[in-house]
Amino acid sequence: MVSYTREPYVYPAGNVRVTIDYDIRSGLWETEFTGKDVPLTPVCPGEYILEVKYDNFLPDLIRDIIQLRYREETAFSKYGSCRRFG
Repeated sequence: MVSYTREPYVYPAGNVRVTIDYDIRSGLWETEFTGKDVPLTPVCPGEYILEVKYDNFLPDLIRDIIQLRYREETAFSKYGSCRRFG
């Protein structure tokens, strides 16, 4: 089980979708989605994942906003990160 908080944003030009995910937690061996309280383990405490998706072009306005100095640009899998505890 993977749980996280997501802040979504949409910019219509270019159909840009930006999400910020944080508080990523793993339910370890839990496989039931019954609504019961499941103990969750933090996976990436204090880290935020910025994801940008777009269709045909990324507007300069958005490109300029997401240029974050001293930040790592990489692929990241919330599911894969939670599985490392298994």
